[in-house]
Parts: sequence; C-alpha cells; structure tokens
Amino acid sequence: MDIALSRECNRLNLLQVARYLDREPELLLGYYHQLLDDSAFVAQLNRQMARARQQLHFTKGIFGKPDVDSVDWFAFQRILLYILVRTLRPARILETGVYYGGNTVFLLKGLHDNGEGTLVSIDLPGSKAASTTRHPGVGDTELYAAHVRAGFLIPEELEGPWQFIEGSSLDVVPTLEGQFDFYIHDSEHSFQFLQRELALASRKLTTDATLLVDDIDWSNAFYAFCAGERYVPLLLTDNGKDGLRVRSGLVRRNHPANYDPAFVGQASSPSASTTLSNKCSYRTTSPNSSTTKSASNPLDSPRSMYRNSSGPTRS
Repeated sequence: MDIALSRECNRLNLLQVARYLDREPELLLGYYHQLLDDSAFVAQLNRQMARARQQLHFTKGIFGKPDVDSVDWFAFQRILLYILVRTLRPARILETGVYYGGNTVFLLKGLHDNGEGTLVSIDLPGSKAASTTRHPGVGDTELYAAHVRAGFLIPEELEGPWQFIEGSSLDVVPTLEGQFDFYIHDSEHSFQFLQRELALASRKLTTDATLLVDDIDWSNAFYAFCAGERYVPLLLTDNGKDGLRVRSGLVRRNHPANYDPAFVGQASSPSASTTLSNKCSYRTTSPNSSTTKSASNPLDSPRSMYRNSSGPTRS
C-alpha cells in the first residue's frame, strides 16, 4: 500500500465527510493528524498484535505484518470511526460485529480522547455462527479458536467504557435499554440479515443519530434501507486495504436533504413529510466552541445538502 497516496485519498474523503456533517474541514483533518502523530497508540496496537501472534497463533490480515508504523494500515474506515467519535462526541455507541476489534479499538480510542461516552458491542464469532447465515464473501477469513473472545486487538487501557455482549445482533439489539446516538454495522452483511438488523437498530437510535455501515457493496440492503427510510447517504472509499472500493455508507438521520423530495422523493403519507419551509438548525463546531444557526430552507444552494448537520425531528 502506498501510504502517501492513501493519506491523500483519506484527506479527500474527510473533506466530503466534513461537508456532509457541516463541520469545518480543519476540525476533521486536525483529528486525523492527531491520530497520525499518536505513536503511543500505534505501539499499543503493535503489542496487542504481537501477543495475538505469539499466544493465539493468529496471523491473518494485518496481524501478519510486524511493526505497523502508521494507523493508515488499518484502512480508512477505522480512521473515520475515530474522527467521527471525536467530532460528534456521541454519548452511547452501538457496534455490531467485533471480530478481532479493528473498529472497536478506534471507537474506544476516540471515546478515551474525548474523556466521555460508552460503547456497547455485539458479536457472534464465526466459529459459533450457523454456516447458513454467513455471507459467501466471508469464507474462513473470520474464523478463530472458539475459546478466544472477540476484540483481542483492544488494549486493556482502553476497555473502561466498553461493554461486550456475545450473541447475534438480531437477538441482542431488541433487549438493549436506552438509546444510542451512533451506530456502526460490521456484522453479517447478507441482505436479509442486514435488512433486519438495520430495522432493529433504528428503533434504538436517537433522532439525530449517525449510522455507518461497512461493506455496503456486499448486498443491496443498505441502499434499500436508505430508499425506504428516505435517507441521503454519503458513500466512502476504502483507500488502501481494497484500493478505491466503495465500502462504507454514512447516514445522518436528520440530515436536511432527507426532507427534500428532490433527493428522496415524495413521502408516502402526509405524516411522513416535512415541508421545506420548516426551519431547521445546524451546528458548526470548532475544537473549543460551538455555534447554532438556523435556516428557513436547508437546501437553498447547490452545496447545501451538506451544509446542515441537523434537521426537523424524525422518528
């Protein structure tokens, strides 16, 4: 992987994310550079991977690379998760799919650096899942010894705000109490499973929650979900691990474009529609301050589908 090229692609992706969330690009890029400069975090990850190779004989993927020198090797999605947590400062995160903890450790790093927030992660290891439920693209890539708990990349120092639940997300999510303001899907990607999980998880999310779905090209479930719920997503490339594969889908539940028929079509019932004359507010945030603004029409310029980060209340 060409690190310099990957970083430039990451930068371009982050500019689009900033636009979508209506945040200053410098804020997101600043968090990226903080992560790049955090040699202690990279050292933690290297120690965990060395331990997994020695004690668990686990050498798949990045675990087969000794002495990783940059977080860029963990692919853009993990970097994005850290930056989203730093930028949005979620109080409660719901994660489905843990495996060795690649996403999880970057979520926990973001919470640690924020000094607040909790993470609930759900995973059913491949060794314990019925083979008929697995997407054919998985193969044996996610199999590891049954006695090994998911998340073995995570350093003990970051585990404080983490709750891990072993089981299928379809069984566990309905039992969770309270709401979450950030949700990341990286569990089973087959159409019916993802469709059901998205429906269940949506009931647990706040009206202004942010969703990130991984491997959106493995089925049409994410696109069907966005069309059905009338969401305008942002699609993002991977930038290294799989070239420029469009891999992740980002959704802001109350993004103003979600209420514009030009983007999402006409609502099927009067109760589901919101007129563009309704005011919406949005925030622009810097590391040290926040400002709330209001706009009569959230889509009054060609760029404005990305110019607001909150919109009319949505259930």
